[in-house]
Amino acid sequence: MKHINFQVHSLGCKVNQYDGADLQRRLVSAGFHNNSQPDFVIINTCSVTKKAILKDRQLITKLKHKYPLARLVVMGCWPQTDRNVKEGLGDDNIILWGVGNLEGLVEKLKMEFELAFSCCSSDINNVLAPTDRSRYFLKISDGCDQFCSYCIIPHARGRMKSRTLISLTREAEAASLAGYREIILSGIHLGRYGEDFKNSKINLTYLLEKLLKIKELGRLRLSSIEINEVTDDLIKLIAKESRICKHLHISLQSGSTKILHLMNRPYTASYYKNRVLKIKREIPDIAISTDIIVGFPQESEEYFLDTYNLAQDIAFSKIHVFPFSAHEITAAYRLADKVSGVIIKQRAKKLRELSLCQEKDYQDFILKMYKNKPLNLIKEKSDKSGFIRAKTEYGFDIYLNKLEAKRHIFL
Repeated sequence: MKHINFQVHSLGCKVNQYDGADLQRRLVSAGFHNNSQPDFVIINTCSVTKKAILKDRQLITKLKHKYPLARLVVMGCWPQTDRNVKEGLGDDNIILWGVGNLEGLVEKLKMEFELAFSCCSSDINNVLAPTDRSRYFLKISDGCDQFCSYCIIPHARGRMKSRTLISLTREAEAASLAGYREIILSGIHLGRYGEDFKNSKINLTYLLEKLLKIKELGRLRLSSIEINEVTDDLIKLIAKESRICKHLHISLQSGSTKILHLMNRPYTASYYKNRVLKIKREIPDIAISTDIIVGFPQESEEYFLDTYNLAQDIAFSKIHVFPFSAHEITAAYRLADKVSGVIIKQRAKKLRELSLCQEKDYQDFILKMYKNKPLNLIKEKSDKSGFIRAKTEYGFDIYLNKLEAKRHIFL
């Protein structure tokens, strides 16, 4: 029987990366082969900004030239939110697929390539979305109900839907048994996990407590969470449980309450600041990283300085800076008083410089704290010859020679 070969390339967020890996697992299970000489290539796209769509186009063009005989499948958020994708790419032979129903896409590809074979492996790895890292991304939910004015995700992925506890504990256990030493919980709206269930006691903290019962578990990390969803119970659990990484990524987006209102964010600047300072009092060594959008419509110099000063006061472990670039179907795209590109670049540069200083200060603080005691580390692929690259629980990597590595604990 002829082998039908494929490749999957995913762009964008961790949820998209998980979906791409999950699709790869399903294709292999159905009898397709992941191979360097593909009969079809799947591009799992992102459309969160114009820049993201440009990256989609560039990757599609690159893969079309690299594999001229392969059939292209364009899936994900871009075709989900833009009906004219195929015309824009100028190729009627492209298969388009939106977000979700991955089993349906597999069945369509089986029909396209007349593949009748299907395997049903009982191996524990059959439930895993494969990755070449030592850390495993576990998608606990999809979709979002918040509708921030700049964000396309609710339009692309729909309402929030949580995965069942049974499916998540089964996959986390399989990942732990397969050798993954860190499991990263990911989702579009992580902190609202379980809100769509009838059982009101099921939430993110409850899920973490269930996963912590897995005997083979290394450690857990939360990928991103909203400030108003960092509950007191969650703070207490992170503080006392050594297997939960002391790192929270909490998007700020703006330090101006006026701009936060225009963004449709569910908190004020003062609430964000006070809540983060509470977290830091409860967990003094915790890393707090964030996202900030610069150049949102109506962001005056005063409002930008509100953001800059708030970021200074909080002392983040890292700031991810995003120049404003809204999709046409979002409410923010239609707002008046756009900020010029030149000013956006200047503000982004200033915040990135602040981030570099804060990153160094925070990492120096942690490394000084662990000067005479071992860090719990996850070994990663190293890009420096003769050095071991290791991921700390605090969200940054360190490079160690073999002698230095001996004094630390590798999970």
